Amino acid sequence: MVVCKCRKATKLYCFVHKVPVCGECICFPEHQICVVRTYSEWVIDGEYDWPPKCCQCQAVLEEESGSETTRLGCLHVIHTSCLVSHIKSFPPHTAPAGYVCPLCSTTIWPPKNVKDSGSRLHSLLKEAIMLTGLEKNLFGNHPVSLAVAESRGPPPAFASDPIVNVNASSSPSKDGINITEGYTAPSTVSEIMEIDGPSPAGNFIKSSSPVVRVL
Repeated sequence: MVVCKCRKATKLYCFVHKVPVCGECICFPEHQICVVRTYSEWVIDGEYDWPPKCCQCQAVLEEESGSETTRLGCLHVIHTSCLVSHIKSFPPHTAPAGYVCPLCSTTIWPPKNVKDSGSRLHSLLKEAIMLTGLEKNLFGNHPVSLAVAESRGPPPAFASDPIVNVNASSSPSKDGINITEGYTAPSTVSEIMEIDGPSPAGNFIKSSSPVVRVL
């Protein structure tokens, strides 16, 4: 494993620029038609043919030529139009593993040397395959699924408490009197009573009875 310039671990290596590339970097314009293989293959033999050719029509691929290209799961580059016609040339009941690269006979989908299934390499190859209308045949056990928004309830901190229906039969009682909805129990109010005579606490004491002046 090597590390590309975006700090991702990868097995891939660009033979032309002699730098590691990941599933994102490989789709940058400077690597669009580059010869890309695994790093171990480059260590064994770093030779490559240039300029590269479309693996279907064998036409020379040129940078900024305006022709759309697609990189297959085997990392070979093909004209997108050539890929569409190549896929449509297979019998209707071909198994997913039967759709192979016209050059090396490796399965077109998925890119096995890139673990990140959400990489740009995967996305661009999916888009090209879907142009054929035969995506179900190729994806097989690797279907393209859209993200489904997960339905979530309110977080516990904001969840409402259950509403309790209060009625006379189920309401608590105080001193034999039922407390019904809308009833507020009276609170005890301390009142002040003035008395004659000295008192360490003053001439005022608390009392729960009505105010009475003692003569």
